[in-house]
Amino acid sequence: MDFSYCEEQSMFVASCERLVRERCAFDARRAVAQSPADAVPPLWSEFVDLGLAALHVPEELGGLGRPLIDGVLAAQALGRGWLLEPFVDCALAAASALARAPQGAGRDAALAAIADGSSIVVPLVESQVAGGEVRGTAAHASYATAALLVDRGRMCLLPLADAQRRGWRQFDGSAAAEVAALIDSATVIAEGEAATAAWRVARNVARAGRIAEGVGLAQAVLDVTAEYLRTRRQFGQPIGRFQALAHRMADLAILLEQAQSLMLAAAMKADAADGDRALDAAQVMAHRALRAIGQEAVQLHGGIGMTDELAVSHYVKRLLAIEIELGDIDTALARFAAAA
Repeated sequence: MDFSYCEEQSMFVASCERLVRERCAFDARRAVAQSPADAVPPLWSEFVDLGLAALHVPEELGGLGRPLIDGVLAAQALGRGWLLEPFVDCALAAASALARAPQGAGRDAALAAIADGSSIVVPLVESQVAGGEVRGTAAHASYATAALLVDRGRMCLLPLADAQRRGWRQFDGSAAAEVAALIDSATVIAEGEAATAAWRVARNVARAGRIAEGVGLAQAVLDVTAEYLRTRRQFGQPIGRFQALAHRMADLAILLEQAQSLMLAAAMKADAADGDRALDAAQVMAHRALRAIGQEAVQLHGGIGMTDELAVSHYVKRLLAIEIELGDIDTALARFAAAA
C-alpha cells in the first residue's frame, strides 16, 4: 500500500508536530495533568484554531470533511506530546458519529458547535438509564458540554450543563467523570439501524484514533530511551553501544513500525468490507507493541525510569491506559480469526 502523504496531509501533520514541539514540553504537560479535572485543557483552543476540531465535520456545517486517515495522522502526531485533550473522543469519535447520523436540527447544530470549538461532545460509553435518569462515565466528561449515548435503540445527545458530575484525574493524568442527568433533556439524533450504524462508527473511529495516539506516544518513548542510552555512560562509553541493548532497541523499533503500518492500513480501509478485520489486526499489533515498548523503556532506564521526574514514567502510564481502553487483546484476536 502507498503510505506517502499528499500535500495537504503533509502540511497538516507538520502543523501538529510543530504544536507538540512548541507547546507540549514535559513540564507543561505535567502541569495540565495536575490541574483540576473540570478545567478545559488550555491547548484545546489552539487545537480548534488549527482546524483539528473541525476535521471530520462536514464542510456545509463549517468543517473540513476530511477522511479518517487524516484524523489518524493527526492523532499520531499529537500523541507524541502526551495527549490530554479530547481530540480522539470529540473531534474524531463524536464528530464522526454525528456526521454519520441522519440530518436534523440537533445533529447539525452539534456538529457546527464542535467545528467552531463552542462545544465539546464525548461518547458516554458506559451508561445506564433507570427511573428517567442516565448515569455514565467517560473520559473528559468532567468539562464536556454534551455527551452521546445509546438508549433503547436511539442515539441521543445529552447536554451536561445541568448534569451532576464527579470528576477526577485518572492514573495517566487524563480527566474523567461520572455524570448523572435526566434522560428527558436529551435530543434524539438517530433511531434504529441509523443509530446502530452511527454508534458503531463512533466506537471504530475511537479505536483507530486511540491506536494512532499510542503509536505516536510509543515513538516518543523510544526517542527518550534512545537519548538516555546515548548519554548514560558505563565502563567509559555510552551504554547504547552495548550490543545487547542496541538489539533490544532495534526489536522495539520493528514492533512500532509494524503497529504503525497496520494502523494506517486500518484507517485507509475504514469503509471497506474488511475494515473491521483490519482494525482488529491493528489493535492486536498495537497491544503487543505498546506493552513491549513501555516495559522495555522502564527496564532500559533502570530504577530512574519509575520516578515522577522523568517523562518516560508518565508516558508509560498513558500507554497502559490506552491499552486498557482498547480492550482485551484475545477478544480482538478472536474476532480477527473468525472473520478470516
